[in-house]
Amino acid sequence: MQLAKDELERGGVAIVIVSFAAPERLSYYQRVHQWPFTLLADPSREAYGYFGLTRLPWYRVFSMPTVKLYLHLLRRGRKMENYGRDDYFQAGGDFLLDRDGRVLFSYHSHDPADRPPVSRLLDEVKRARRERNARKSQGDLS
Repeated sequence: MQLAKDELERGGVAIVIVSFAAPERLSYYQRVHQWPFTLLADPSREAYGYFGLTRLPWYRVFSMPTVKLYLHLLRRGRKMENYGRDDYFQAGGDFLLDRDGRVLFSYHSHDPADRPPVSRLLDEVKRARRERNARKSQGDLS
């Protein structure tokens, strides 16, 4: 995702990471991961609930794709951090919203390793832009 950050931003997309971690822990996450994105805390998981993100069953959390992802990260030299009270069963997802908060695209992760390819996100941004331009040309900006 970091590699596509510039391309997404050129497409008018602001990337925000929402975590259920306490706000005071986000600075630690940022130091560890050095994400070039805005981090927001949602310890009450209201956003998770809004987007329909539930808890995953154990067999999805410890699935083969998840194990492969972590082995790949370890081989690349990534140190696995123990963040303490993280909820490994909380499902994640990726969402595109417009400036008015309308959901343009939603992707509910099947397991912790499951994320849409960045190319899919870019395609969805382009699709949303085409639809917005079509509405704009018809005089309807809603």
